Amino acid sequence: MVIVLARLNVVPGTSEQFLQTARQLVEASCKEAGVIGYELLAEGENRFAFLERYKDADAAAAHLKTDHYRTLGRQLGQYIEGKPEVLKMTPTS
Repeated sequence: MVIVLARLNVVPGTSEQFLQTARQLVEASCKEAGVIGYELLAEGENRFAFLERYKDADAAAAHLKTDHYRTLGRQLGQYIEGKPEVLKMTPTS
């Protein structure tokens, strides 16, 4: 299993627009064959995180090539402030 935690800051005043697009990404991503889980979490008013769980590294790589990731990810970019912090992890057991 591969786990990805992508933490990001959203431009103040754009959280609602960000959430509308991010929820579309979550819904579409959850339908991918190798996705075990894909969640959007709020850390604060303008701070969010995507918690993604994939069957394996191939599934994680395939996600980045999907049409919905490319299209919606590009749309999300206008709401993101700074560079997202992306952590890739694997379970220890």
